[in-house]
Amino acid sequence: MGKFIGQKNGKISVTLVLNIVVAIMTAYLLVYFCVSEDGMIDLLSKHDGLNLFWLLIALLVYEANILIDSVVTFFIVRTQFKSFRFLDAIKVAFVGIFFSAVTPSSTGGQPMQLYLLSKMRISVGFGSACMTQKFIVYQIMTALFSIYSVITRFDLFKSAFTNFWSSAFIVLGLLFQLSVTAGFLIISFNKRLTNSIMKFVSYIMHKLKFIKNPDGKIKKIQSEVDTFHSYNKVLIGNKKLLIFTYLMVFFQVLCVMAVPFFIYISFGMPQIANANGVATGNFADFVCIQSFVIFTSNLVPLPGASGGAELAFTMYFSQFFEIGNVSKIKPAILMWRFISYYATLLISSPFSFLTRGKRIEDGQKLLENNIANQQETENNLNESISE
Repeated sequence: MGKFIGQKNGKISVTLVLNIVVAIMTAYLLVYFCVSEDGMIDLLSKHDGLNLFWLLIALLVYEANILIDSVVTFFIVRTQFKSFRFLDAIKVAFVGIFFSAVTPSSTGGQPMQLYLLSKMRISVGFGSACMTQKFIVYQIMTALFSIYSVITRFDLFKSAFTNFWSSAFIVLGLLFQLSVTAGFLIISFNKRLTNSIMKFVSYIMHKLKFIKNPDGKIKKIQSEVDTFHSYNKVLIGNKKLLIFTYLMVFFQVLCVMAVPFFIYISFGMPQIANANGVATGNFADFVCIQSFVIFTSNLVPLPGASGGAELAFTMYFSQFFEIGNVSKIKPAILMWRFISYYATLLISSPFSFLTRGKRIEDGQKLLENNIANQQETENNLNESISE
């Protein structure tokens, strides 16, 4: 995959070093959660250690979010390209999942999805608008989950504030998620304010002397914003598609949030809680707490939020997996990460061959260099609006 896993001009790339660090960290965490005291090996050595049925349910629930993502992609792209098949949407979803999982802050997913869409004869400008729109809906929905969870489960949220650093980690994570969502909402619905922001960004980029060709970069960004606004009119104008998209993404986010609850059941923790006179966690509690885990761990800019995800899970879920003299938090973390990251990475990895020979940097250039397709895309969108 070129520079993604190689070198540049005889020098080891930063991305390669980062991937090596993440691989070492991941290997260490896997070994630690398996062989340490009260780890996975200790759990499996007990005949009633876990219930495989509920563990399978957890896996299927998480994979359902990929299916829903494919459905949303299918219907959005089909508004303009009727030849787009559901199988194509599944391919796009898995390519996005794989490259998001192996790149810092999930930055590689969308460019490679865009490249694959272009191979399917979907115009670059339109494909970019579709992926951006879908991402924004997902961000809005996860932010709404987070806000609801903080308000309704504030005691559970506050319980993780054990010291200054954990408190700062949590607060910054929440502020980061809300800021990103607010930024995308501004881009979506306020073109005048977006243009003002673009002028400010242009001013800053011209002041920063180390930025090469600021006019060209601003032109490319402006092109993306204009294309997005054009398609946003189509989506908002199509009320049925808009409601359908938000409803499907709601269930998609719910599937992601529900996984720890089924792990909780599979480990027999409700029975252990009852035996110790401790209140059991319910489905709503776990969904809310998992939203805390996600916005907190998203602050870590490593592939898969490695390290940060495990830390956030421990901070919030220890009270449910450590009861009396029973501790199952380590295998719980391992199973959660296996289902939500490692297993999905393995399942999606064969789809990376659909972009064989294409580097992430090439996908990003394709994302940037869509100015030539801008007029064609806007014409198609304007026709749809007029209809």
